Amino acid sequence: MNLFYKFSAALAAASLAAALLLSGIFFSFQRRTVQAAQEARLEAMAQAAGAMLREAELAGDPLMAIDYLAGLCSSRPELASCGLDIGRGLSPVKFRGRKPFTAGQGTVSKVIKGEKFSARLNFSSGLLKLEERAAMAGIYRNLAGAFLAAVTGAVLLGLLMARRLTRRLKRLAAEAAAVGEGRFGEKTDAGGSDEVAELAASFNAMSDRLLELETMKKNFISSITHELRSPLGVIETYAALLLKEKERFRAEDLEIFGRIKENAGRLANFVTAMLDLAKIERGKMELRPAREDPLALCRDAADFLRPKAAEKRVALVVEPGEGSAAVMLDRELLTHALTNLISNAIKFTPPGGKVTVRASLAAGVFRAEVEDTGPGLRHGEAEKLFAPFSQGSAAPGHGGTGLGLALAKSIAELHKGSIGCGPAPGGGALFWLELPTGANLRGEDASSPTRVEM
Repeated sequence: MNLFYKFSAALAAASLAAALLLSGIFFSFQRRTVQAAQEARLEAMAQAAGAMLREAELAGDPLMAIDYLAGLCSSRPELASCGLDIGRGLSPVKFRGRKPFTAGQGTVSKVIKGEKFSARLNFSSGLLKLEERAAMAGIYRNLAGAFLAAVTGAVLLGLLMARRLTRRLKRLAAEAAAVGEGRFGEKTDAGGSDEVAELAASFNAMSDRLLELETMKKNFISSITHELRSPLGVIETYAALLLKEKERFRAEDLEIFGRIKENAGRLANFVTAMLDLAKIERGKMELRPAREDPLALCRDAADFLRPKAAEKRVALVVEPGEGSAAVMLDRELLTHALTNLISNAIKFTPPGGKVTVRASLAAGVFRAEVEDTGPGLRHGEAEKLFAPFSQGSAAPGHGGTGLGLALAKSIAELHKGSIGCGPAPGGGALFWLELPTGANLRGEDASSPTRVEM
């Protein structure tokens, strides 16, 4: 259950509990009010009867008291019986027009005493209970309606509050995910004065700081790689010159020169890849789109690496799509990405294995696939292989720097495309690259290269 439903359920439960508590308190208060009203009515009747007794005493006329009590008992159904004592003991007063009270029913008595006369009013407990229930039933109906309306309003208010809160948290989570993917500098709405607003403000400050550090890192990498290219080129050049003068050196020296040249070249390739990646990340890589045939580029990349596959005794099969088409793309960058995918497949395919390169152009999308019969991918590796300096479980023993796939991913994104990988149907790994053929890569000036701002 996500936070929205949890928060909504909690608010609804709290509203229901509060409504039930308030309803119980109100219902108990109304019951006491009804009982107090009944008691006040009985007391008023007793006081009226007492006033009549005093008048009868002053007049010296007991018949006046008898007549009043008989009329009172006949007109008030809550009176079960009346008794009058005029100095001869308490005697019942006869009813007029209705049945007298039957024994066995409970009564509430009010005794009225005067100087000469006294009386007893016996009220029916059952009838008083019925009156109380009838009054409480009406109150209950009104209270039930108010309770349902209050609960409905509280639930709706809770849903709105939960939606507002969770919407802000979802937006914050989305921005946090963007920062986690490396898009530093992303901001979220920090409006408000609650804890979520404080969290959003802290997140924005963190994002700004990460962007600052990332910019410093990119500038440093760009600067240091640029400074390394020249001395590495000099080392590689002088090592190549020394290798040409074989007669002047011993075999051991020539072997050392060869290692120097090989490692200098490897380091130069690494520095070049770092510099290209830094340019793309800083938005300094110039995309030079022109009308090219991507199917032909795919065939050319495979043909370029065919000697490497033959040297390793790996079968390289090309299945290009039929026909040809002119698509706006950067020939050099796309060739670099395709070469990287095919070269990786050859590197990780054991001798006697097979690498299949497929290319298709349909529905406005160019798709290239490279499938190998190597060790394949472990679970969860596909998501991290395209991050800089990240390598798969099969990389140890095969060399590499972990920059090739990151650079290929950046090149695909420069073309507004995508790249990915997964397990091959027959075992091994399957890498793919897709580019939309209708992407506008020229910008407003078609005669100049496009500088892509990342």
